[in-house]
Amino acid sequence: MAENVFEAVKQSVSTREAAEFYGIKVRRNGMACCPFHDDKNPSMKVDQRFHCFGCGEDGDVIDFTAKLFDLSPKEAAEKLAQDFGLIYDSQAPPRRRYVRQKNEAQKFRENRQRCYRVLSDYYYLLKKWEADRSPRTPEEEPHPRFVEAIQKKAYVEYLLDLFLYESEEEQKAWIAEHTAEITHLERRLKIMAENKPTNRERLREITDGIEQGIKELFESEKYMHYLSVMSRFHRYSVNNTMLIYMQKPDATLVAGYNKWKDQFERHVKKGEHGITIIAPTPYKKKIEEQKLDPDTKAPILDKDGKIVTEEKEIEIPMFRPVKVFDVSQTDGKPLPELASSLFGNVPNYEAFMEALCRSAPVPITFEAMAADTDGYFSADHQKIAIRQGMSEVQTVSATVHEIAHSKLHDPKKYEMLPSWKVVQESEGGTKHDFKLDFATEKEAEQFASDMDWRYVDENQFEWRLAVEEDATAKKQAIKNRHTEEVEAESISYAVCKYFGIETGENSFGYIASWSQGKELKELRASLETINKTSGTLISDIERHYKEICKERGIDPHAKVEPEPALIEKPEDAAKVSDRQQTGDLTYYVAECMEFPNLGEYHDNLSLEEAIRIYQEIPAERMNGIKGIGFELKDGSDYEGPFPILTGQTIDLDTIQAIDYYRDNPLVQKAVKELAAAMPEMEVLGADANQQEALFLIDNATYLHIQPCDSGWDYTLYDAASMKELDGGQLDMPELSRMKAVLQICDDNDLGRDSVKYAPLSMIETLQEAAYQQMQAEASQMAASSQLPEAQEQALDEYPMPDEQVSAPDMQEYGYFYDGMLPVTRERALELDAAGLTVYVLHEDNTESMVFDSQEIMDHGGLFGVDREEWEKSPQFHEKVIERQEHQQEREQAFLAQNRDCFAIYQVSRDDPQNVRFMNLDWLKAHDISIDRNNYDLIYTAPLREAGTVPEQLEKLYEQFNLQKPADFHSPSMSVSDIVAIKQDGKVSCHYCDSVGFTQIPGFLPENPLKNAEMAVEDDYGMIDGIINNGAKEPTVAELEQQARSGQPISLIDLAAAAHREEREKKKSVMEQLKSQPKAEHKKTVPKKSAEREI
Repeated sequence: MAENVFEAVKQSVSTREAAEFYGIKVRRNGMACCPFHDDKNPSMKVDQRFHCFGCGEDGDVIDFTAKLFDLSPKEAAEKLAQDFGLIYDSQAPPRRRYVRQKNEAQKFRENRQRCYRVLSDYYYLLKKWEADRSPRTPEEEPHPRFVEAIQKKAYVEYLLDLFLYESEEEQKAWIAEHTAEITHLERRLKIMAENKPTNRERLREITDGIEQGIKELFESEKYMHYLSVMSRFHRYSVNNTMLIYMQKPDATLVAGYNKWKDQFERHVKKGEHGITIIAPTPYKKKIEEQKLDPDTKAPILDKDGKIVTEEKEIEIPMFRPVKVFDVSQTDGKPLPELASSLFGNVPNYEAFMEALCRSAPVPITFEAMAADTDGYFSADHQKIAIRQGMSEVQTVSATVHEIAHSKLHDPKKYEMLPSWKVVQESEGGTKHDFKLDFATEKEAEQFASDMDWRYVDENQFEWRLAVEEDATAKKQAIKNRHTEEVEAESISYAVCKYFGIETGENSFGYIASWSQGKELKELRASLETINKTSGTLISDIERHYKEICKERGIDPHAKVEPEPALIEKPEDAAKVSDRQQTGDLTYYVAECMEFPNLGEYHDNLSLEEAIRIYQEIPAERMNGIKGIGFELKDGSDYEGPFPILTGQTIDLDTIQAIDYYRDNPLVQKAVKELAAAMPEMEVLGADANQQEALFLIDNATYLHIQPCDSGWDYTLYDAASMKELDGGQLDMPELSRMKAVLQICDDNDLGRDSVKYAPLSMIETLQEAAYQQMQAEASQMAASSQLPEAQEQALDEYPMPDEQVSAPDMQEYGYFYDGMLPVTRERALELDAAGLTVYVLHEDNTESMVFDSQEIMDHGGLFGVDREEWEKSPQFHEKVIERQEHQQEREQAFLAQNRDCFAIYQVSRDDPQNVRFMNLDWLKAHDISIDRNNYDLIYTAPLREAGTVPEQLEKLYEQFNLQKPADFHSPSMSVSDIVAIKQDGKVSCHYCDSVGFTQIPGFLPENPLKNAEMAVEDDYGMIDGIINNGAKEPTVAELEQQARSGQPISLIDLAAAAHREEREKKKSVMEQLKSQPKAEHKKTVPKKSAEREI
């Protein structure tokens, strides 16, 4: 081969010389402003090669010139040779360049797909504009986008039908007439996609709406509705409560689209609009920080006196708008538990009042007062007094009102106490608080001394820490009286509303006059105070109520004697005792205990009949959680039905918390007999509830569960083989043991039709069996690791954006455009977040552009990214570069191939021998030998066409200089490169010289197994680098044939063969998409995201 123009240019002209020749100013340090992007400060390093640290452009002098003048590599090389007066051998016959021309059918197909893609994206936008931009009132001026949607939607729908159903002639005619219109529309859609609002802009728009809503909120009726919403979502922030109130005031239970589908088996109704809230989306970041001595807190030094650093992962808080839906916007499986009143008014009144007393910061007493006073809080005596003789609702409402006063408006809490703070100060700036709330001046001075903080700002002023008394710590002792009443009455209303206590006549008439003249900051502060105090009080009351029930359930002797006023005469007490002794009790069974009218309901049953009917209700048609209850008939206020067993839990706690049931022998006997008849059920209130246990699930799996600090630790064993299957932790400490068992069953797809207790003595047996099997598997793995591995490695493949799905999978799905690369939902979310354009792929061979990540979550099929955009992305480049980290594996894969293939080696980047671009004559003159250790394996691929080795080398040289594959990220094939050819099982290596290729022996090692294989292989047709001696594993078909012929076979061999063949089968993508499992949270329950308040 004659010296070509590429080599002549590369050896004679550096990139720096070319840049300066073409008018680019290069500084002494080799830095220049990059001409390939808007570079105001030099960011491109130019020497023999060039690299821009701003846009990432990189290459040699030919790449630089080609990019600068928009030329092909060959044209750029010829231009450089002409401009610099280089002489090269042009007498060699020019290589023919084959350019595949598209036929008319291909051109039409591409045009049709382009038109359909653009029109479908536009149609999606029109539908969105019609829904989102429609006028809210008849007087509102229609938005231009809404008008455009009304005018164009039907026409675009007609055009989409044209490309689906009409003849090719009509489609060709339309494309020819409207090419310019499609180009304009495509450009417009691209601009709109690039200019879609960021999360920050959407958050700003949402918070502006919140502020406006707060200003309009303080009207009596609106305010009561807001408090009702707040009571239902008391764990949400003011912002999210306000957003829910503004969008759907009647919301009761909200969750994200996928949470409804995956966890509750409900789906959002068609046409429903989601409720926008603000959700945290934190991301993790690794940082380097000094490693500190745990005792002295001083930095640790290494042996050279340098500070030792350690890598730490921190979580950066971020927020974004998300959509949630109310339960009323969904259909599907009935909820097992609906948000409803937790406690009835009468039966639990004493326990509820006791919970209020425990939640109050001061004692509560009952006194005689004037009729116009329900109660008061005394700051001087630190007590709450409630008027005697009021109804239960009035008493509860007044008590919560006064508790709010005692928590928020106690002047004793705000008495002036000495307080000190550490501030930042300098001669040229305003003081800033650094840390507050030091009890003494000495404590503050010690803190400032330990920090030893100094800082010099841009004005050369030195900032330091100082200590001073905190005058702002003196808090206002008395708030505006109206503000206090608004806060206390609002808290009382919200708390009572949460517990289902209708206060009814509470008046908020003065709200509007109170809010007039107040700044937004003041209004928001009061709302945040009400929100925070209500949420805390609700949580305290719930916690204390549960403690009271638990106390009464565990110790039946620690009962609270009824007040004398409740039974005024001894004969009344006798009547109560008689009713408890003489009443009648029967059982009932309900298919849905929460709503008995939803399924089967049987009453007036004996215990045996109730258990039989309970067990006969089939799980596949359950309308809720089935259970067993009792119906008491004794003429008392407690007469009627009451649940005992719900699901697989006997709720002894609740029954024992009700005095009448706890003291009624009929009820106690019913509970005891049911628990004895169904020992597999969990009894809430039993001492063993929080202890270690072993369960047998569906007679197939053992579940060993025990409590731990973060919740429940569990291990699963196969019941037949005693093999350990899985294990983990369930981070939900609030669950009882049985509920934790059911949650683990759901997480691991175990089923929950049969959950039985197993003896704890089995645990040791299971653990010992699992240990023995693990030891055996470890020994087997150690033995197998000494044998040659089965060849499963492959040559370099095109880096797909998602390794889980391929082009054939996409075609099987129903989409055939080869310019699109398929991705799954998880990968689509990642690529969308990285800035790539993601498309929703449809089974009718169409696609639509994604404008919001929620569209990805809503789609249940495949997604795609454009091939050209993918190949220009950093993610594609990273996948190509990642190959270089697997030199040995890729080389072994090349040597072990059974087909014709090639490998390209290039001098490593550090070039230790300085031989890049040097020919063989130069190497011989300098007595330098070719060493594999100085080369990197850059590319491997199969040989696509037949031909001799010289012909293959010529084709590869032309391909890797003029038509480089997209995943070949080196500039070109040049002098000093080595090409290894494997053809007909023989490997030869060839050095790319100044003229042609020269074969070089000894560059690659022999296959280490080949000689051993030749010596021991019993089948010379199997010489492939893998020793294949030994008995061949029979297939299922071979074993069945032996059985038919009367020969005995091993059932173990048959089972093993069936298992092998089943393992080799792979589900198609269509099967995977149609049978997508529920979202798992195995081992560790995931954090809440979209539904968590901020």
